Amino acid sequence: AGLCPSVTEWAQMAAYIDGEGSILINTRGNSGNHESLSSRFYLRLTVANTDVRLAVWCKEHFGGSYKDANSEKYYAGKNWKRAYHWNCCSNRVAWILYNCLPYFVMKREQAEIGIRLQESMLANHKFRSLSEDVIGERRDLKKQLLILKAKGVTMQPEQQERIEQVS
Repeated sequence: AGLCPSVTEWAQMAAYIDGEGSILINTRGNSGNHESLSSRFYLRLTVANTDVRLAVWCKEHFGGSYKDANSEKYYAGKNWKRAYHWNCCSNRVAWILYNCLPYFVMKREQAEIGIRLQESMLANHKFRSLSEDVIGERRDLKKQLLILKAKGVTMQPEQQERIEQVS
């Protein structure tokens, strides 16, 4: 897409991801087939803020897209500012995370897990059906990421349930 961020912009992006971002491993698929869902992982990155200028800056320098994070119904009766989410997926995320690695303060481990997932996707992209080992590796990466992102001093039951659902 002709994007060529400067060193300063990479450092800024790392700071925005550290403070306002989320590195995610999501699953897609609608067949209801457990193997299909387990093998269809994808890497996603979001940066959220109530100031749309951050989302616009991310799109201008790193591609991706942004949108109003919630519906009118979500805001009804609440005195909240609108939130905007910039996001991108897959190879673009890996490109961003890789180039931000030297500048991360808090999310380096999460970024490394995301990069490993995308490397697995690229290494196995030609295969229609994946081996149980590859599917298991991707499940493990998602699980590691969820554990790193767990909130609180002790893991909450709902966090533990979510992690176990991946297993």
